[in-house]
Amino acid sequence: MAQEPAPRPDAEKVNILMVDDSPDKLLAMESVLADLGQNLVKVGSGEEALRILLKQDFALILLDVNMPGMDGFETAQLIRKRKSFEHIPIIFVTALSTTDAEIFKGYAFGAVDYILTPILPEILKTKVGVFVELWKQRRELEARAEAFKKLNESLETRALQLSAANRELESFCYTIAHDLRAPLRAMEGLTSLLLDEHGAKLDSAALEYGDRIRGAAARMDQMIQELLSYSRLSLMEFQPQPIRLSRAMKDAVSQLAWDLEQRKAEIHVKKSSHQVLGHYVIAVQVLVNLVSNAVKFVDPGKTPRVIIRDEKREGVIRVWVEDNGIGIAPEHQDRIFRIFERLHGRESYSGNGIGLAIVEKAIVRMSGRVGIESAPGVGSKFWFELPAFVPDALEESAEVSQGNAS
Repeated sequence: MAQEPAPRPDAEKVNILMVDDSPDKLLAMESVLADLGQNLVKVGSGEEALRILLKQDFALILLDVNMPGMDGFETAQLIRKRKSFEHIPIIFVTALSTTDAEIFKGYAFGAVDYILTPILPEILKTKVGVFVELWKQRRELEARAEAFKKLNESLETRALQLSAANRELESFCYTIAHDLRAPLRAMEGLTSLLLDEHGAKLDSAALEYGDRIRGAAARMDQMIQELLSYSRLSLMEFQPQPIRLSRAMKDAVSQLAWDLEQRKAEIHVKKSSHQVLGHYVIAVQVLVNLVSNAVKFVDPGKTPRVIIRDEKREGVIRVWVEDNGIGIAPEHQDRIFRIFERLHGRESYSGNGIGLAIVEKAIVRMSGRVGIESAPGVGSKFWFELPAFVPDALEESAEVSQGNAS
């Protein structure tokens, strides 16, 4: 991974260009600025200045205004015409007799400051020192920006590589799980056939072993089906579509009808008029898993009671599945959405620890969030949020018309 470069040392010299037709003035400025410890370059005309600018980078230009031939204003104007020079600060050096009009003209040609002659050493040294530090800071920021750019490119490459590796792994897991189902179903089918057709010839121990083989195969087949469902969530592509929550809640309860009847569960679905954006089949599966858990994890002999309701929040709809079950202690609530996490043995409550992992992954794939409020002995309130869908007036009018026509 790329490392951020160390800051440039303060001792690094920068180039300062001094342009004046008077050797005495150049010598005077050089003596004043020598203490700054920078690389001072002296030229005697605007033409020389333009030539040397093509060869070297400069942090600052000290430019005499009154030069024969090409004066300071014309030189500055030509410097600014080149894109690579346009950000080099120019300080005009001029006499006290300079008029306001000339000063404004200088600023129009790109000057950042004026130094009047006769030059006061401390003023010259202070002003040049400021621009030297600004140049160093700018170069340091540019170096850091380049390093961060390379680091970001490296991270993006790593992220793409990891994403591809994850997709390959999930595809591999999906293939393995899919291929395992065939021998398992054959094992379960043949064991059932053996027990049904030849059970009379087997002793009690053999019958028990057969039942245990059949039960283990059935549990393994269920686990593989759940793993396939979990893998599909990563592999499938879908475009978010409007989902009417009232319909999704009704379909989820309908799918669980037999199990709810066996457990004598009481299900209360509060009326909903909200719509969300997501994938309908996945949203129904989320509700099925949450309601199935709600009626499963209840103390023996207690009637399961479940409330399904929703509420509108800012930009999202939150759906609640509330139960009167055994509850979950706060220290375990982060674990329950991990795959294969179980808080109870199979002898107490059936399951493979995949259902809530499917819920969490499904909701995240649909750009939502999931959570829980719970405490031991008082039940649990699972919730998930999905982006709200608000139909426009024309769509609502069409839906009302279709409803009246039916």
